[in-house]
Amino acid sequence: MSPDTSHPAAPFRPRLNLVWMLAAGLFAGFVALTIGDKSAKILLVAPLAFLGLAAAIRFPLIALAGLTVMIVTNMSQNLIVAFDLPSTAKLAAPGLFALLAARFLLYQERPYIAWVAILSLTAFFALKLFSATYAARWELSLNLSIDFAKDALVALLALAFMSQRRGIETITTSAALAVAAICALGIYQIVFGNMMAGFHGFAVVIANSGRFSGPLGDANFFACIIVFTIPLALFQLLNARNALTGLGWAIVSGLLIAGLLATQSRGGLIGLAVALLVLGTGLTLRQVLSFGVIGVVTVLLVAAVASDELIQRFATILGTVSEGELDTSTEGRLASWQVALELFKEHPVLGVGIGNFNSYYQNMALELGLIFRGEGRSTHSLYLEILTEQGLVGLLLMGAILFVAARSIIGAVRFANGIGEVRLARHLTAFGAGLAGYLAAMTFLQDSFPRFLWLVIAVALEAEWILRYHYAGSPFLSGRPRVLRSRNVP
Repeated sequence: MSPDTSHPAAPFRPRLNLVWMLAAGLFAGFVALTIGDKSAKILLVAPLAFLGLAAAIRFPLIALAGLTVMIVTNMSQNLIVAFDLPSTAKLAAPGLFALLAARFLLYQERPYIAWVAILSLTAFFALKLFSATYAARWELSLNLSIDFAKDALVALLALAFMSQRRGIETITTSAALAVAAICALGIYQIVFGNMMAGFHGFAVVIANSGRFSGPLGDANFFACIIVFTIPLALFQLLNARNALTGLGWAIVSGLLIAGLLATQSRGGLIGLAVALLVLGTGLTLRQVLSFGVIGVVTVLLVAAVASDELIQRFATILGTVSEGELDTSTEGRLASWQVALELFKEHPVLGVGIGNFNSYYQNMALELGLIFRGEGRSTHSLYLEILTEQGLVGLLLMGAILFVAARSIIGAVRFANGIGEVRLARHLTAFGAGLAGYLAAMTFLQDSFPRFLWLVIAVALEAEWILRYHYAGSPFLSGRPRVLRSRNVP
């Protein structure tokens, strides 16, 4: 009998095969969205969605990453406009709920229950809903309250996936990479002046001003999101484990900084300064020196390639502070702020109702002799918006939520350091820095893109408890079993 010379069959590797299947589906979907007609798009997107769901059941962090990318890229709206596809946003909540249920049935995995975030978001929703009882435009207040409830639900469903060990890292890394990709598309469009038609909506450049507004249609709002991601990318760069990873994150960091400059957002630049100051508190001496070198190189590159218009726009920050010189944009903001404060004086406790600032602006501005606008104005400040529309009660509640969130991040950083997870502590510091910069930039912007804002605030509210959930067996927690049992630890 001749010896058997056949090779043994290759072992079945479900993870590897699933990755290849998902990659093939992504490529097919990309091709269909770029060149196919509507029927081809639907036929190819359907199996792509199926593959994504199958992968997410086995690897749930894929779903969390997908949700993050969908939010920061405004994917649903852009796909509807560019490709006439069904709304993915409407499918997000039921899809995530079904995924959590499938994980429980197949793996007996209980979702993470975010009690602090639930109580905080419920209280804020109740106050918003109550404003519909006294607002002049109560229908608008009611609709905006319902929209907030939807955003809060998405945030809580995202937190349910924190039963996975690297949930926070998945959100932060996905956001940084997705925003960097959008910035790359925007820079390409600015430099070469053209773009694949289907993907134009993800990287809009405003024609009359040349400002990069990303997927949101507003340069200032997108700048805030870029500000949030820059400390996260810099953390990855400064803590890279090898040269190749460091090079990759250097490119990502460069794209984010270039994208922020392309937005020409002065509020974003101020927010970035705040974020970098906070980030510096978690750096070692070596990292501080590296950070300084990166800063010097960045400034030199910006000075070499920036246009005169860009430099002049950012120079108005110094002109406003030192000499009191006001351009039209700054004058308009100051007018909105003054009207907001006057409305607060007239309605100090509960405000005028959610979304009702515009109804009062024109008459109040004329009475005060301020700049006249032919259309309704916003407060151009998250905090003045809350103060005006929800009164002192609303601002105090928001302050309490942000205070708890800050304590949670600080507690999470200390906790991670205490159990020897130094890299995780630095990552959480970068997350806190990004959130601080984001909230600082929101001093100059109203709450017009709340889904991302409340997602990151919800994560911050739960940061310390998420770590305690996963490190229940750590010696650091000895003597605190009662706290653990109350925080959803099996």
